[in-house]
Amino acid sequence: MTNQPRVLVVDDEQNIRLTLNALLSRAGYSVTTAASGEEAVALFERESFDLMLVDLQMPGMKGMEVVAKVREAGHDAIIIVLTGHGSLDSAIEGIRFGIFDYLLKTSDPNQILARVAAGLEERAARRRQSDLLDTIGAAVQELTGGKVAVTAPPAAPAQPAATPPLPAQAEPAGRTLTIGPLTLDTWHQTATLNGRSLNLTPTEFRLLLCLAEHAGQMLSYTQLVRCAQGYDTTDLEAGELIKPHIHHLRQKIEPEPSAPRYLLNVRGKGYILQI
Repeated sequence: MTNQPRVLVVDDEQNIRLTLNALLSRAGYSVTTAASGEEAVALFERESFDLMLVDLQMPGMKGMEVVAKVREAGHDAIIIVLTGHGSLDSAIEGIRFGIFDYLLKTSDPNQILARVAAGLEERAARRRQSDLLDTIGAAVQELTGGKVAVTAPPAAPAQPAATPPLPAQAEPAGRTLTIGPLTLDTWHQTATLNGRSLNLTPTEFRLLLCLAEHAGQMLSYTQLVRCAQGYDTTDLEAGELIKPHIHHLRQKIEPEPSAPRYLLNVRGKGYILQI
């Protein structure tokens, strides 16, 4: 089928490549594999891919170097980083390159398939928005006879909370969770704060939902990984995996990310959502 999403798997371990190739092929994806970062970059020079699963630690060109090269070349593929142990420095660096998610190599196959599907859906949504803006721009230009650039409207500035914290309220049938100025729609996976729509990735939404369901309570790193990602890991690995997502989440919900008032850190232990 020509419309199959194209996935590139990059890993120096042959068994990982074979396993992911079989798993993703059975799910209906067109899969290509690369045994090194250099091979992956060369493939991107000749072909296009919708999504790349790339190992963080490889001999020669490391995973983040591959990501940097792919982004520098202008490719917009969704990128999911595979790691055996996690790395906070590389995870924070990954935020700069718009990495969609991090997954442990020990992740359950269903979890991998779920994240791949979510990544491809996000890419499709971006493409639809881009196509719509192009269509609107062309129509406006035709009507006005001039060159008019159409861009997405800027997000409204965050407004300070006007009401004191309220207890969680689910309505209806658990589809909507409201805590003070924060509302989470679990059916559509959308969130608003003070009436402003938050542009969250699926992982960020799940993480915020986990914290909102336990607002005012500290959730440890391992609890957050289990709740948001669906698997268990060590405290060290969990902290390294969660911290970059919290950093990114703060950029979207905090009036002043460097001085957070909603997402509070309990040093070395976890996080509290205080709304």
